[in-house]
Amino acid sequence: MTPKILVVEISGKRPGDVKARPTENFKIKYDHLIISNNSDGYLTDWKIVNVPEDYVEWYKAKHKASETAWYAPMNRSYAIKYARERGYDYLIQLDDNIQYVEIGYMIKGKDGITKRYRVHDKEYMINDFIEMLVCVLENTNAGMSGCALCGTSVPSEAFLRERYCYSLFALKLSVCPDVFHGDFEDDIEYRLKLAEKGIPAVMVCPLRYSKTGQKSAKDETGNRAAYTAAGLKRGEHMRKLHGDLYKCGYSDKTASVSSKADGKYFRHRLKTFKIGIMVKDMDVIKSKFKEILEKNAKPLQEKAIIKVKRKKA
Repeated sequence: MTPKILVVEISGKRPGDVKARPTENFKIKYDHLIISNNSDGYLTDWKIVNVPEDYVEWYKAKHKASETAWYAPMNRSYAIKYARERGYDYLIQLDDNIQYVEIGYMIKGKDGITKRYRVHDKEYMINDFIEMLVCVLENTNAGMSGCALCGTSVPSEAFLRERYCYSLFALKLSVCPDVFHGDFEDDIEYRLKLAEKGIPAVMVCPLRYSKTGQKSAKDETGNRAAYTAAGLKRGEHMRKLHGDLYKCGYSDKTASVSSKADGKYFRHRLKTFKIGIMVKDMDVIKSKFKEILEKNAKPLQEKAIIKVKRKKA
């Protein structure tokens, strides 16, 4: 039986077209829409669903944990409710500022040479990502599956790992919790909520995505202006609830592997933990990933690099 999948862009207060919300460049073949707390000025061919006022009042009364940053967790929570009420099996949540997706992985050859492969796409490969994330949820005990952020990791041999997932992830609606809480760290808090139920969150490490950089792009739209204004208070809620696992602070470098010391950056500091991934059929998962690679991966071009070291006169 083919699973029923809904793709939702989580957005709010980011008016304009695809320049403001590059996620809408993706050509998604599954049912897809935007769920927003404020879609004024949006120019898009995607369906828009604004969170109903009665749900807003209910969320504010029961679950709001911040005066300035409760919109994103509310939108994420309403997306779960919306999908369940319409009979979907899986919900894909995307931030609205994803620029492209990328497959990145590493192979160590018998000759001892390590080769890293990367191929990215701004339009169609997102559908392969959706199918891979759902395949993992169908064949493991995970309730959440997600991708790695390009800027914070390099391609490696890792395939499935229990890790925090942000910005582009899938939820198994039959087991996942109903509500996102927290203030700015709602996606982190949601993984911990899953853990309390004994349900792992799994990252499919070769699947990667890139987002608009806040500082490099001088982006203060959406929640990002609130991030800047909050400073270290941005992690206050999580420090109180999960201080054994979560800390935050400032660094002179971002989490990006190519960042430079050019200012102060907010950093999450997260401890790792394991619930345990139970795999029903790894052959199915591997077969699906092989299918995606054969479809998208470009053949590696052989090349030789010659370096000449000249002696100083």
